[in-house]
Amino acid sequence: HYTMGPYSQPVMHIKPGDRVVVETRDAFEGKIKTEKDLPSQKCVFPFLNPQNGPIMIEGAEKGDTVAVYIETMKPRGQNPLGTCCMIPEFGALTGTYYTATLNDPLPEITRKINVDEKWVHWSPRVTLPYKPHIGTLSCSPEIDSINSLTPDNHGGNMDLPDMGPGSITYLPVRSPGARLFIGDAHACQGDGEVCGVAVEYPTTTTIHVELIKNYQIE
Repeated sequence: HYTMGPYSQPVMHIKPGDRVVVETRDAFEGKIKTEKDLPSQKCVFPFLNPQNGPIMIEGAEKGDTVAVYIETMKPRGQNPLGTCCMIPEFGALTGTYYTATLNDPLPEITRKINVDEKWVHWSPRVTLPYKPHIGTLSCSPEIDSINSLTPDNHGGNMDLPDMGPGSITYLPVRSPGARLFIGDAHACQGDGEVCGVAVEYPTTTTIHVELIKNYQIE
């Protein structure tokens, strides 16, 4: 899904305490296969950042809180799995539609990157530690359907490197079943997606989900 909301068909129903294994797609949905592929030619905005879900949590009601424990994140598929791009008028390094600058947009560049469970092989000379995290995690808003590129108080596209294995993310329940969405995994990232993306990659991510009744985090 490219939106998080109360209208999409659930893919599964779970009970609090259940463990779920999710096969996430990368933010480009696998369309960037080589370094000759450019996002401006292969991708169509806003159909980016695909989300798995929604997962319905038994007993979840408005006013409760869902706790998502990220347990493991493993690379999925054949290398080069990682994709990082410079995209015209996108990200903090260049002027955008909202923040015009005098300089021309930076050139569009794609880099494909080998990833394993220890390292992100950026180049023959540069190897970065594998520090996986989930970029987009949310429950459904009560009435709105919000695109998967937007963060807000439902969660959404937060791109926080803290949300990796060992972390717990607390999300407000606003619709019956909570309707949990997850996707947009990163193999590594600094404190923000400065060029607009991280090292995007597909994963097999294991989470377990708890429900805290009558606990509001508005």
